[in-house]
Amino acid sequence: MKKFRWGVIGAGMIAKVACREIVKSGRHEIAAVYSRTYGSALRFAKKYGAKCYRTLEEMLADENVDAVYIATPHSAHYSNLIACVNAGKPALAEKAFTVNASQAERAFDLAKEKKVLICEAMWTRFQPVVLEVAEAVGNGEIGEIKCFRGGFSTPATWVRRFLSDRLFKPEYAGGALLDVGVYPISFSHMLLGVPDVVECAAKLEGGIDLTDDILLKYAGGAVCSLTCTLEGLKSFTGVIEGDKGRIVMPDYTRPKKATVYGEDGKVTRVIKGKKGYVYEFDAFADCVKRGETECRFMTAQDTVEVMRILDECRKATGLRYPDGIESL
Repeated sequence: MKKFRWGVIGAGMIAKVACREIVKSGRHEIAAVYSRTYGSALRFAKKYGAKCYRTLEEMLADENVDAVYIATPHSAHYSNLIACVNAGKPALAEKAFTVNASQAERAFDLAKEKKVLICEAMWTRFQPVVLEVAEAVGNGEIGEIKCFRGGFSTPATWVRRFLSDRLFKPEYAGGALLDVGVYPISFSHMLLGVPDVVECAAKLEGGIDLTDDILLKYAGGAVCSLTCTLEGLKSFTGVIEGDKGRIVMPDYTRPKKATVYGEDGKVTRVIKGKKGYVYEFDAFADCVKRGETECRFMTAQDTVEVMRILDECRKATGLRYPDGIESL
C-alpha cells in the first residue's frame, strides 16, 4: 500500500506528537518539513528521512507532497492556508483554524474557487468514541439535550514546558480561548449547532485571556456551560444531560470511554474505543484520494460557525489581538 505523503509546516510539540503517531500507523509518511527556524525543521526532517526546506514556497512545490499539515501558531494559519491553496496543496490546519471567522471564510472561499481541500484539524470530531456518542445523541438515546457541561483546564507550568511561551503572547493570538476553549465550543456545536446567545466573561492579562467562562443558550432551552483556563489543574470532563439520561466522558476531547446513564441513573451501556491523531489524518487522506473538496467530519460550515462563536466570546470580553494578525 502506498503511503500518504505529508509536508509539515511547523516543528513544535503538536507536530512532533501527531507525526510520530501517524507514521507509526504505517499509512502515512513525512516527506517534507518547513519551519521558520531552520534548525528545528532540519532535526525534525532527519528523524523521518524527509526533505527540509528553507522556504515555504519550495516545500509547496515538492511534487512528492500529497497534502500539508499546518502546525504553526494561530497567527500564521491563515497565511499558511492561503499559500497551500494557491499552490494547489490540500491542507489540514490545526485548531483554532484561523484567528477570526473572516479569515476562515476567505480561506474556504479561495479553496472552493481553486477546488482544493482544506480542513480544520479538530481531532475530537474524528475520534471513534465521539462519533458513537454523537450517534447515540442523534438517535435520542438520552432524549432531548438539555445541557452540556465541558471544560478544558491545564496548568500554565505545563503549557510553558511543552508548548513554549506562544500561548502567552498576543502577537501569536495566544490565550486560553483559541487553543483550549475551542474544544468545548466545537463539541457544543457538534451537539446543538449555532447558539442563539453567547455570553462570556474572561480574565485578561497582558493582551491575552487566561480564563474564560462561556454560556451558550439555544432557542429550545438547552444551554452549554463551558470553561477554559491556562491556570487550573488538568481537567477535560464532559457531561451531556438529556431529559431521559446523560452521557459522561472523563475526557470528551479524545475519549477512550463514555458512560451512558438512563433516567433511573443506572448505567445502560459503556462506549469504548481508541483515541489518537491518526483518525483525522486517515479521514483527510481518504478525502484527498477521492478528490473531495470537503471533509464530512469537520465541514467548512462547521469551522466557520465555531469561529463566529469564538469571535462573539472575544467581543463580549473585549479581547482583541494586534491589528497585524486580526486584519490579515
